[in-house]
Amino acid sequence: MAFFGTVEHALDDKNRIRIPKRFREAFPEGERIYFMKYEKGCIAVYSESVLNARIAEYTSVKSDQPDLGNYKRAILSRVELIEEDAQGRTVLSASMRAHAHITKNAVTIGMYDYLEIWSPEELEKEQAGVTLDEALLHLPM
Repeated sequence: MAFFGTVEHALDDKNRIRIPKRFREAFPEGERIYFMKYEKGCIAVYSESVLNARIAEYTSVKSDQPDLGNYKRAILSRVELIEEDAQGRTVLSASMRAHAHITKNAVTIGMYDYLEIWSPEELEKEQAGVTLDEALLHLPM
């Protein structure tokens, strides 16, 4: 499973979104998929196995660690199971849309083991001033 590239698409009139086919086909067959409110106003899209791997360490948080418990709660309460209809569409909840400032158009970006969904405007703000040369300087290929 590897996700690369960018796809621009739109919500329909019922606030449903379809994970682009080339990304959808890269998820492990039979695994559930989750939306998660993610940093900087985007929505992360995880397969069940990747989400479970990322949150596995949270099981060690004990009741006598209230700060860590609050962080765990803040993260896990922002995860939603994706339920697709027969056409592969899923409703993007009002809460998710508000978090990502998505009203109609969306941009889905492959981030290797997960996806990010952005509003075009928020992505443009986030990427302002970041050039490919600068990116390759910090993350050489």
